[in-house]
Amino acid sequence: MDSKLFAETSDAVRQVTERFGVNILTDHKRFCSAFSDFAPKLSKENKAFFVALSENIGEIFINENSAVTSGSKSAEDVVQRAMTDICEYLNEEKAELIARSIAAALGWQMSGFSADTSDTSDNSSYAGSSTLIEDLFRRAQSGDNDACFNLGECFFYGRGVDQDYAKAIHWYTQSSDRGDCSSQKKLADCYYLGQGTTRNLAKAAACYEKAAEQGDYDSQKALIRCYAIGGTGLVPDRRRAAYYSQRYGIPMEDGTSGGLMKRAQNGDPEAQFTLGNMYLRGTGIEQDNERAIYWLKLAAQRGHAAAQYNVACCYYSGMGVPEDKITAANMFREAANNGDLDALNNLAGCYMYGNGITKDQNKAAEYYKEAAEKGLARAQYNYGECLFNGWGVAKNTSEAVKWYKEAALQKDPNGQYSYGWCLCNGVGTPRNPVEAKEMFELAASQRHIAAQKALGYCYTNGWGTAKNYSTAADYFGKAAANGDKEAAEVQVACYKYGGEFLAVNEQKARYYADQYGLDYDNI
Repeated sequence: MDSKLFAETSDAVRQVTERFGVNILTDHKRFCSAFSDFAPKLSKENKAFFVALSENIGEIFINENSAVTSGSKSAEDVVQRAMTDICEYLNEEKAELIARSIAAALGWQMSGFSADTSDTSDNSSYAGSSTLIEDLFRRAQSGDNDACFNLGECFFYGRGVDQDYAKAIHWYTQSSDRGDCSSQKKLADCYYLGQGTTRNLAKAAACYEKAAEQGDYDSQKALIRCYAIGGTGLVPDRRRAAYYSQRYGIPMEDGTSGGLMKRAQNGDPEAQFTLGNMYLRGTGIEQDNERAIYWLKLAAQRGHAAAQYNVACCYYSGMGVPEDKITAANMFREAANNGDLDALNNLAGCYMYGNGITKDQNKAAEYYKEAAEKGLARAQYNYGECLFNGWGVAKNTSEAVKWYKEAALQKDPNGQYSYGWCLCNGVGTPRNPVEAKEMFELAASQRHIAAQKALGYCYTNGWGTAKNYSTAADYFGKAAANGDKEAAEVQVACYKYGGEFLAVNEQKARYYADQYGLDYDNI
């Protein structure tokens, strides 16, 4: 550990605690503000204490201070415990700096520990040694709804961090309170199932209602179910359930346990399909892929097109059953023959790429067109791709634009991005950068990575808007955090060279270059 950096951070923490009292360690906002004043020499990136304090490791030190100073507990044990908490977001080296700086500021003696005394002219390496989780955390802390939801998903599924439902709920709540529909729905499911929190159907219903009012169908059904059958914290209210049933045009019995299982057991394919989906998605009941497949297969055997489609998707991806592209393709065909447009679109995809069936781009284009003409947004985009690239049909960019636009009007993010790209470049349609930017914004709001990057270019080049490199860097950052290497390189370039509304910031440029494994000197 760099001794100069350790000494300065420890001194800053000590000054803050002496000035405001040690309890400030548990007050995230006050500590951040005070620490910035007492550590003026540190770079903005190295003022990473806010990460630690937001996880309330300050409370660990406050609670254990007496035991450590009296000698009944080892300072090293407490430091290691704190580091474990911080490492959810920071690399081990930064976590150690934070934990040991707080311990040193409190006067704890740590046997066997010594900071690296090698001469280090600057501490910029600390700013660069970071992780994608840390960057996601920083964006979430600054109010980015996408980052909050994605960070919640990381903790919910244990992606890149230890699985922790309670932390997932914390981040879902941040973006849910700001109106993010996906977070509202996920938070509602957590309350309904008691994942990471005490089961509370009243809170679940409140969250489902927010998402339902934004048009989420599953949340609408779940809201009706909550009031129809009640549960922990919620008294059944058939009147209110009937109100929502009428409001959303969904039969009150759909999705409720009262009668659903019985109807499914009596051979009702619609009930079997509904029950299968509930198990598949974990909506209202614990997720169980095997039970989901069981009920969906029963409905599929009775000719239920949507159930056939869902089972086909399970075989295609290997969810709950062994992966089998041939069976998937055959079931997509069955469902398509029974009128399911999603199945027709997926069958076209099987022909396009030769998955489970002999590759035939002509047949693929034919099926995409059929589903597109019947109004399926995804198929409209896919048929547009066929026309744009000449896959299985004569190349025709103006006709492709027509279908991209149709998909865009139905809020398909791929359609929005592709239509925007054509408008931006004047391909198949007159150039219109203002409308192009609007399309990119619509797609980016649905977390479309290419659209996020395209918006970055709009702001760097002044396409449809005034140049603003600060805003551009933010959009490139969103795309980069989702794995786009080009966006990462341009984000680094923005900070390296600056531009309108963005000053040159070499430290930040090097930070992101290091984070994404880029050669800074070649950018």
